[in-house]
Amino acid sequence: MKGDVSSEGDNETTRGLRGRLFSKIQPILEGVMSQFKEPLILMLLGSAGISVILGNVADAVSISIALMIVSLVAAIQEYRSDVALEKLAHLVPHECTVVRDGKVMDDFLAVDLVIGDLVILSTGDRVPADCRIVDSVELMVDESSLTGENHPVGKTGEGLRLPPNPLLTQQENVAFAGTMVISGRARAIVLAVGCSTEFGKISMELGQVASRKSPLQVKIDELGQRLAFFSSLAIVVIGLWGWRKGRPLLETLTVAVSLAVAAIPEGLPICVTVTLALGVLRMARYKAIVKKLPVVESLGCITSVASDKTGTLTQNEMTVRSMFTLAWPQTNFTYTGVGYGVHSGKLTWLSPSGEQRVASYKAQQVDFAEFKALHALLNTACLCNNATLVECIDAEAEGHTGGTLSGQPTELALLVAAAKTGVPDPRPQYHRLQEVPFTSDRKCMEVRARPVNGMHVCETFTDACSVQTPPKRGSRLSADGSLYFVKGMPEKVLGECVSFVLPNGASDNLAEDDRALVLSQSRRMAASGLRVLAFAFGRTLGHLTFAGLMGMEDPPREGVSESIRKLRAGGVKVMMVTGDSKETAIAIAKRCGIIGDIDPEFLVDGLSDLLLSSNDVENGVTESLSGAELDAIPPENLPFSILNVRVFYRVVPRHKLAIVRALQRSGEIVAMTGDGVNDALSLKASDVGIAMGKGTDVAKEAADVVLADDNFSTITTAIREGKGIFFNIRCFLAFQLSTSFAALSLAGMATALGLPPPLNAMQILWINVVMDGPPAQSLGVEPVSDAILEAKPRRSNDPIVTRALLLRAITSSVLILFLTLKVFSHELEDGNVSKRDTTMTFMTFVNCDLFNAYVCRSANKCFYEISVSGNMAFIWAVGLSMVGQFLIVFAPPFQQVFQTEAISIEDIIYIAMLSSTVLWLDTARKLFFPKIFIDDCGTSLVATKVGTGLAAKTKNWLFGRGSFFSKADKGAVRTNRGAKSSSVLAL
Repeated sequence: MKGDVSSEGDNETTRGLRGRLFSKIQPILEGVMSQFKEPLILMLLGSAGISVILGNVADAVSISIALMIVSLVAAIQEYRSDVALEKLAHLVPHECTVVRDGKVMDDFLAVDLVIGDLVILSTGDRVPADCRIVDSVELMVDESSLTGENHPVGKTGEGLRLPPNPLLTQQENVAFAGTMVISGRARAIVLAVGCSTEFGKISMELGQVASRKSPLQVKIDELGQRLAFFSSLAIVVIGLWGWRKGRPLLETLTVAVSLAVAAIPEGLPICVTVTLALGVLRMARYKAIVKKLPVVESLGCITSVASDKTGTLTQNEMTVRSMFTLAWPQTNFTYTGVGYGVHSGKLTWLSPSGEQRVASYKAQQVDFAEFKALHALLNTACLCNNATLVECIDAEAEGHTGGTLSGQPTELALLVAAAKTGVPDPRPQYHRLQEVPFTSDRKCMEVRARPVNGMHVCETFTDACSVQTPPKRGSRLSADGSLYFVKGMPEKVLGECVSFVLPNGASDNLAEDDRALVLSQSRRMAASGLRVLAFAFGRTLGHLTFAGLMGMEDPPREGVSESIRKLRAGGVKVMMVTGDSKETAIAIAKRCGIIGDIDPEFLVDGLSDLLLSSNDVENGVTESLSGAELDAIPPENLPFSILNVRVFYRVVPRHKLAIVRALQRSGEIVAMTGDGVNDALSLKASDVGIAMGKGTDVAKEAADVVLADDNFSTITTAIREGKGIFFNIRCFLAFQLSTSFAALSLAGMATALGLPPPLNAMQILWINVVMDGPPAQSLGVEPVSDAILEAKPRRSNDPIVTRALLLRAITSSVLILFLTLKVFSHELEDGNVSKRDTTMTFMTFVNCDLFNAYVCRSANKCFYEISVSGNMAFIWAVGLSMVGQFLIVFAPPFQQVFQTEAISIEDIIYIAMLSSTVLWLDTARKLFFPKIFIDDCGTSLVATKVGTGLAAKTKNWLFGRGSFFSKADKGAVRTNRGAKSSSVLAL
């Protein structure tokens, strides 16, 4: 069926909402005009007007031009913030499955649906549009977002008689946009899209939805308000004192207001928002899609990660490796090949005579007259299956078929295994009568089907139809030749079986010894890391015939073990939460590095209690727990009981929720991964819910982060970025505070000493551009080092402004103040303030500020350790600031505005050398006094055993008494990297 594409496809009533709820970006020109509504800007405009009245037109023009520059920079910053937030709103597109021209199209954008399209709804999907159900299988939909009713609603494809204006709850054959499919599946025709849907109508009424600020943004706002209060108080005092000293009132007012514009960090909240937003966009390039800005803070605080196994830690591309049937209990049927390529592997086994037998796709095929039990097993695997595998003749490469893949990886692997042995897909020859989908609680899937022409595809199924068995649990015992085909957890399926298939295709009673043999083989497969499914068939449930076992491999993703090692080295506890057996879970956990020791070179303080011995796990110590064992633990004891657990197996979603809450009660900041409908509660309850990109819409809706590539290594990248973003925010905060303190102190000291103003109003406004403009912004996008992962997780209640940060800002501002006053007092020897005096002072202050920006790129590295080209945005920002500074000093038009004059090359060299003192002050702070000036530096490399002697080594080096490092010292650095201490990068 094909949807009729409307000619009005761009109209919001015929297509998706297309960002109807997203905020409109304010143009830069409007942003500039809005800046002139700020009180401080209005006061400066007022002073410019007074200057005109008093005849000082040049001053008025200068102030006006400076204000335009300041307003333009502020408007550009706000525009960048709006653009970044707008991009965030589109990071998680809504996708669906649609049928067009007879082709099933997965990952189809919902905004591109048109009326008449045929969509396929499955468990976990979000309904993409208002749809009329055509046919359904046990479809249940959550409509609470529209109706407020919390219980799921059953939907049907049958026609209904309804009143003219029916209520939403009466329309049982319509699925509404935005609702969630809780269970079942259906096909439906699109009736309404975009603003014509019930959801769209409500959205139009709601209009723009304001986004909430993150706790960090709130803290920054509060910090800005406190700084503004104290800065304003200081400025008032400075202004009144200067007026009392006899300075002209207009000059005093203009300088005071300009000082307020520069000293009050009004751009700080914008800088934080832009930094967070750009960090989120950077994560999106790494396939970690963060849905809301507040989540960024939690990423840097995560102490525990509870991860799914399948698809996150592993590749999620299953391959059947082994088969077992009771017909040949001693024969090992083994598959080769990789992924879903039917040409890439073959089935091998040893015949009773010891001969190596091989079967492959369209070549040496299995003689199913000889292996009837195997034929029954493979056909059962295909019939109890919802995947689609369309083979392409030219597909010779490994890892894919070259055709269409659709469905769960487990079911695709079963179809590939059957194809490799020459078993064609039997489903076209059967009519499916009933399906009970697999759920995490039931642990099995049931399908009832009958052959279309009355003949089964194998003799074993025909024989099963003649077996007289009483019906059980209300299941039908039909005479139409239909059979039940079941797959699931071995323990569950065996409980439904009373017989097994013999080599000749007949059946025999299933004895207790046979059951024990099956379970033993299942454990043996699982212990080698295979996921094991059992298969059965029969006329009625409870009296099935056991067909066999199939073991599938889903190997760990490349790089997962390295990522887990880095997380553990950084103090993050990693746990596996899976529905698989204990043997499979532990085998994968070992290969991923979740259990077992890590290289002591990368340990940090407090990590030793996280290290587990794999022998303990194998010996049954509590480092692994099953879902049943979790149920047996009293809730009040759960936080302590799971403290050392790293592997949770045979769990269902309710266990995930219990694990999350228990970890949170013990003070952990928890990240939980999930992809299913039933994972939504635990994802919502965790501090950071992480959904898989291929997961259900319900899971993605509940999650805070979506992994577009379903890769655990992406979680590691997100945590690294979360730590780094907070690190960068502190860096530019140190820069802004030092500039504000220096500007205020300069004006205050000059006033207290009775000196004339060192800087005029226009120059002070330019300093504001440097402080709040590109250099500050570029500090927020400083690249994040992998070493940051080795920093211990930051506590969520840690203050933004720490003692070390404040001391760095104060000492930097004191040095800038000293150097600036030194130049000003030297130039003022004649007692008269000239343009040269203020130009030299102005150049010194700005140069010191730019050097200070460079050292603020890192809280722990000395300037010579920072890569010059590591942050090209910073290089461009400083370069543009320097160009602007030289234009102000040397370009005649700007000289008139900023009241400057050209200076000599000797003056420039002198100022540059003097200003570079900032670099050496910072080096001295980080080398000699790390415990004072570096946050939580107890185990920084310069503060450990090696670091203790580092200051002395540096003194010798500085005064020419030997080399900086000997060969033995270099070896000691490597050896002592694991000394117990907290990281210098800890935030």
